[in-house]
Amino acid sequence: MGNNIEDFIKKVAGGREAGIAIAKDAEEAEIFSRRMREQGLQKAENVFDLLRCPKAYFAVSEDSAKDTYDFLLQYPTGQVEIFDKASMHSEVLSPDYERSAIVILIEKNLLAKIEAKGFNLLSAAGPAYQS
Repeated sequence: MGNNIEDFIKKVAGGREAGIAIAKDAEEAEIFSRRMREQGLQKAENVFDLLRCPKAYFAVSEDSAKDTYDFLLQYPTGQVEIFDKASMHSEVLSPDYERSAIVILIEKNLLAKIEAKGFNLLSAAGPAYQS
């Protein structure tokens, strides 16, 4: 694999694990976000949206840490159960691995904060990218 985010996205495409892109700060996170959109990934508003679009990325916030962690643990199993807070029901979805490319985007300081709370996103994710 090369050393840029575009090569990382190619590596994640078609994989059975979601990748994680770690930005050093908000500025770099915006650059990663722009490059992912240029590569055809759509920005998901929540983890539920990650399975509605086969090629997507999700920018993690402190509030979404548990949902993201749960998603990362379930994604490789072939079935992801997600509670949709808007409709107040749970739904089980199956990823389409052949057509998918899922990337979790997080800033380095937020990753450390979330992992200190017990949500080890790095161990739950597949390939990782950091510039």
